[in-house]
Amino acid sequence: MSLLSNLWGKREDDEAADTRELAVDWIWVSCSLIAAGLLTASYFLPLWQMELKAPQYPNGLHLQAYGTRMEGDLNEINGLNHYVGVKAIEEDEIVELKLFPLALAGAITTLVVGGLLARGPMRAAVALGVWAFPLGLLADLQFWLYRYGHDLNPRAALRFEEFTPKVIGSTQVMNFHTENTVAVGFWMMVGAALAVTVGPPLLRFLRDSWNNTGQQIATAGLVMCAGAGSMLWPQEGAEAADPAWLSERIARAEPGEVINVVAGTYRGPLRIDKTLTLVGDGMPIISGDGRGDVIVISAAGVTIRGFVIEQSGREVSLEPAGVRVTADNATIEGNEIRDVLYGIALQNSDGHIVRGNSLSSFEEYDSDRRGHGIYLWETEQNLITDNIVRKVKDGIFLGFASDNVIDGNEVSDSRYGIHYMSATNNTVSDNQFRSNVAGAIVMYSSGVEMTGNEFEGHRSAASGFAVLLKDVDSIVMTDNLIHDNRLGMTIEGTPNTPGSQAVVRRNLIAYNDTAIELATTTSVTFTENSFIGNDYAVETRGGSLEHRNEWSLDGRGNYWDIYRGYDANGDGIADLPFRYEGAYDELVRNNAALKAYAFTPARTALDLAASWFPAFRPDPTVVDRHPLMSPAIEMPSAGKARIEDSLLLSAGLLLAPLLVLAIAGGAYRRRWAAC
Repeated sequence: MSLLSNLWGKREDDEAADTRELAVDWIWVSCSLIAAGLLTASYFLPLWQMELKAPQYPNGLHLQAYGTRMEGDLNEINGLNHYVGVKAIEEDEIVELKLFPLALAGAITTLVVGGLLARGPMRAAVALGVWAFPLGLLADLQFWLYRYGHDLNPRAALRFEEFTPKVIGSTQVMNFHTENTVAVGFWMMVGAALAVTVGPPLLRFLRDSWNNTGQQIATAGLVMCAGAGSMLWPQEGAEAADPAWLSERIARAEPGEVINVVAGTYRGPLRIDKTLTLVGDGMPIISGDGRGDVIVISAAGVTIRGFVIEQSGREVSLEPAGVRVTADNATIEGNEIRDVLYGIALQNSDGHIVRGNSLSSFEEYDSDRRGHGIYLWETEQNLITDNIVRKVKDGIFLGFASDNVIDGNEVSDSRYGIHYMSATNNTVSDNQFRSNVAGAIVMYSSGVEMTGNEFEGHRSAASGFAVLLKDVDSIVMTDNLIHDNRLGMTIEGTPNTPGSQAVVRRNLIAYNDTAIELATTTSVTFTENSFIGNDYAVETRGGSLEHRNEWSLDGRGNYWDIYRGYDANGDGIADLPFRYEGAYDELVRNNAALKAYAFTPARTALDLAASWFPAFRPDPTVVDRHPLMSPAIEMPSAGKARIEDSLLLSAGLLLAPLLVLAIAGGAYRRRWAAC
């Protein structure tokens, strides 16, 4: 996955700032549009050409194949073919000529739409679809040539053994000689494929090379000129950008000053004990050289913007960080923080903004040995937004932290996406948690609000929770997308205090191994959720839960895709309760091999028989008295955008494989008919 992301997607490390500033990746868009233009040009140009020489044709016969027609000496070639028993080339019989405009239009549409919307592996699919054109063309032509050389008329004037002309190269049959080669239109197709395959990484390499060498060479030249000039006319602020310059400049700065830092590498650790704003131009690097924290902020109102911050210490007991903040109202934005144990640590201070940063820890460490990406400890009223966090311990950790807003962040490939410990009154909204050991772990906390988040791909055998709630009070989960996890939600001891609420409302819980796992210490209200495609809807730990949880609120229950009922009055609410008893599930718990019969008539028959014969009916885990007849889904914005992108791209990408199937099917059909 990472290789595909580096080749065709925006790299999370080098281009995190671009992702936040722009809605699209302009390098990828440019390459896609170039490829679309090249494919468009191929429509008007010959794709393949053949020259046939025979004694009676000293100047040769020529044939050019376009995507929609044949041009050249087709009649003469057919006449000669008839003489030697080769079937005539009839344009009306070549179905590929009719499909070509549709397939090409689909590919061009895919490139334009994919240029704007495709991300990561979807870009690889776009590139493979474009490669299908030149490669499919050669394969199809070679098949037709094989057919012409093997489907010979036994009553022809000249008879000889079957042969196979080469799609590219020379073929000699008796005194007939052909030279076949691809034409300029074919190379346009190859150019289009290369544009979306090689173009993005090549342009990024050239850009990065300029950033790493060209700008530094230019900067060095300016510094040399400035230094030579200062020997004659000394000027304020003409310091060279040497590794120690930044720490010396901070020491000389007045409170409230803005320090602009040119591209280069500067030595840390830095200690900022006065109100300053540091702004990087060209992503200058601040390196801690493996010693403790890279930057420590101990004054209020400090801003750090536009830097690469790297190489903290590695002593786990000291918890070294890329940026450690111990004073109020810091702003940390638009930075790339990498190769550090902890990313950004906010402790014993309040009112910070952490926005638009890219963070990762030491990738060679296991997740348990890394530090947290964004670490909040005894802090309140912070805004944590639009950050990309990957390969850390916990993406966002809240310990004794309150009244914080966690919005629009992406956390992947870490231990826990977000981790609460004794945290109160925090809002978590519109975040994406993917492919971590677990998504959200909320423990011993209260005032939890989770809205519009996406939890996907948490499948660790050790945990694999999308959401774990343990001893939590006053929690509301609304409009979240929880899909493709081992366990959608695991709830225990919630609510923890009598009279406190726990409401799970209008979430899409889909395609998990188990949608909900409940302990007997829960008293949760579930309403307007949609349970779709899960292997098991609700599992219990410790006994019956029939009367412990509420499965409807104000007369509205949940949508269950396994419910078989009716709605006589058409109000959208079923007339019969939904009872989840799961005789089959009970058997699977005792014999895991029976899971192979999931979604088969055998499972349906077993559950139906249990409903008919109460003696075999297990205790219900769910009694939803007002089940919904259709899903009540409000898709989180992140999940909705991803699904819409996939649908748009899939519609375009289907055309390329359909073209290949049509070509192969048509050719096989004609060959079968000829036999």
